[in-house]
Amino acid sequence: MIVMPPSFAVGGMENPYLTFVSPTIISGDRSSVSTVAHEIGHSWSGNLMTNRNWTYFWINEGFTVYSERRLLRMSYGERFE
Repeated sequence: MIVMPPSFAVGGMENPYLTFVSPTIISGDRSSVSTVAHEIGHSWSGNLMTNRNWTYFWINEGFTVYSERRLLRMSYGERFE
């Protein structure tokens, strides 16, 4: 993960090898763990497909959210339901 300057407009942007994140996710209290897990999920599954148009955007985000929740559940147990 690479922490970008404060002017970085989004919380995170993934690609297959690196994730670029906003410094706003660094809080020290684990409140942004789901954002980090979401971007890691994109790296694992979200970049394996490209949606045809915005109608099919749910496919990309759906697999990513599934990966995010699995990662959080494996790390922290059932608390992240």
